Amino acid sequence: MIKKIKKSIQINFLIVTAILFVLSCSDTSPNESAKIISNSNNEIVSSMDMLGYEKDNSNIFWIKGSGSIKQKQEIVEVNIAIENRDKEIKNATNVVNENINKILEIAKEIGIKNDQITTAEYSITPVTRWVEKKDEYGDYGESQIIAYKVYNSFVITSDDKEKITDFIDQSNLETGNSFRVNNIRFKANISENNKVLAREKAIENALDKAKFYSEKLDINLGKIISFEEYLPGNPVNKSMNDMPMMRMAEAMPSTELFAGESEIISEVYLGFEIK
Repeated sequence: MIKKIKKSIQINFLIVTAILFVLSCSDTSPNESAKIISNSNNEIVSSMDMLGYEKDNSNIFWIKGSGSIKQKQEIVEVNIAIENRDKEIKNATNVVNENINKILEIAKEIGIKNDQITTAEYSITPVTRWVEKKDEYGDYGESQIIAYKVYNSFVITSDDKEKITDFIDQSNLETGNSFRVNNIRFKANISENNKVLAREKAIENALDKAKFYSEKLDINLGKIISFEEYLPGNPVNKSMNDMPMMRMAEAMPSTELFAGESEIISEVYLGFEIK
């Protein structure tokens, strides 16, 4: 028994020794490695240290620069829905399906393709009311189902604003009070060229600031030894983003939509060596 325990201790000692040896062979330090920062809301977030430079934050003067480019919003997304209530789920579903088929046919006639239409939500939910009751034990209340609501919504995306307005108007006429417009969004198809222009503006802004601070604060700045860039994944929209849900039968006979601009923003951080 004692021999087995000694043997086990020897094996564990050898394993620990091997692990420590492997760790001691690693000579990679955080200052020598390139940093990559990722974020689900960001398109690009990157940082790198210049080769051959041992980073010392105490000798780095950081400057932030920003630049932006505006681009016209040429894409419109409309979230629409058909809704119906009935005491029987089957009846409500039939009405919704009938109206959905109508507006899909309208979309086809206007020239909206199937790949421009995406289901957003489908639900069947009970409609309830609170009922006061009384029994031998006294007064009480309970929720009672009085109907069922069937709801089907989808998103249509197009770069032709006139097609969207025609679709809304015709669907409104064909389906009446069952038709809903949940929201309308405009966005830009951001070009790579505009991203580059925003980046160039950000770098120029940072360099201008570096020159200003160097002169005003009497700091002798050397070469750039570190660089970081931040590009938001979603451009800032300068337009009407959301249109509240409304019953289109109560809206104006003709729908008008007004697009705006999106702003592509770039931010850079330049690290200058302090001489």
